[in-house]
Amino acid sequence: MDCLASHRLTDVTLEQDKVVAVKQNEIPMYFGKKPIDSGMVRMVSGLSLVMLFFLVSLLLQSSSVFIRFPQRFQAIPTIEVHSAEDLLRQLKANNLWEVESFSEVPAVLVSKFPGDMPSLDAATQKKAFLHVVLPAAMIALSEVEEERASFEKIMAKFSQSPRRLDFGVSAKNYGRIAGLSQNEIFFLQNLCRKYRAYDVADLRSRISPVPVSLIMAQGALESSWGGSRFSLERNNLFGVLTWNKAGGVSDGREDGKDYSGVAYASLLDSVRAYVLMINRVPAYKELREIREETMDSLALAKGLHQYSNRGTDYVADLSQLIKSNDLQIYDQCVLGSKGGVLGGIRLASLEDLR
Repeated sequence: MDCLASHRLTDVTLEQDKVVAVKQNEIPMYFGKKPIDSGMVRMVSGLSLVMLFFLVSLLLQSSSVFIRFPQRFQAIPTIEVHSAEDLLRQLKANNLWEVESFSEVPAVLVSKFPGDMPSLDAATQKKAFLHVVLPAAMIALSEVEEERASFEKIMAKFSQSPRRLDFGVSAKNYGRIAGLSQNEIFFLQNLCRKYRAYDVADLRSRISPVPVSLIMAQGALESSWGGSRFSLERNNLFGVLTWNKAGGVSDGREDGKDYSGVAYASLLDSVRAYVLMINRVPAYKELREIREETMDSLALAKGLHQYSNRGTDYVADLSQLIKSNDLQIYDQCVLGSKGGVLGGIRLASLEDLR
């Protein structure tokens, strides 16, 4: 027995000597000037790789943690035009010149109007303007419709819809009561911020499209059919202004305050901003109330008397423009595709949340 115990002790001692020898031959590791344990580094690295693998697997699988909203489009074809003649040629080449009621409109965008847009004769300029704005308006409206559909899908999970969405203490109960994922809760919170409404009925009334003909009419009236300085230099189709801070360069002065026309990255962004403005600004509450009863653009135009200081005269001009140019035929068009188009939901951006 003593011999066996002695042999085991010798084996243990040899193993310990091997470990010491290995450690002595290792190159020391440092963090800055301080030595660190290489074993600890290997352990942390291993754990990090395991966590990364788990996160990637979670993102790739169809998990209820991440809500996957439908995306109708993959990439938006965008046309760069260099002259009014080039614009006409591109519209014809992309099946955007002859458009009738119930036409399928290709989802093709023009990045901006050419500088010589006003050189076209009046009839041609009007038609070019309308058929550039048409797909941009339809894409912007499809985003609102998908946003609304996703909102309704989430709200349907509640056995009894709350009257008001609360993202304080109550938000913690949404997952337990309605089975909402954290991502769905964030989506609702972003919608409330974007549309500036937490009352569910009010929020629902704001996440709605407006007629294409109304977008076209106001764009035409405010931008002089795409020929105004704001539309040509800043993609600002709707005369949207921002009040300047002291010392800023201004485009004009109203009520003792300096203002500038807002600049947009694209014509599509200008349309998006217009639709959002109509849907959330208190001045257009009347329009939103009318919209609960009808989507007729002539009826909705009555809710825009605060858009201009001309009041009811502005509404009269807008209504006349819709009728004289037969713009309501465009309300019957459907959005098609061209080589795969970008769409999907555009969640609240930093610009939207301001």
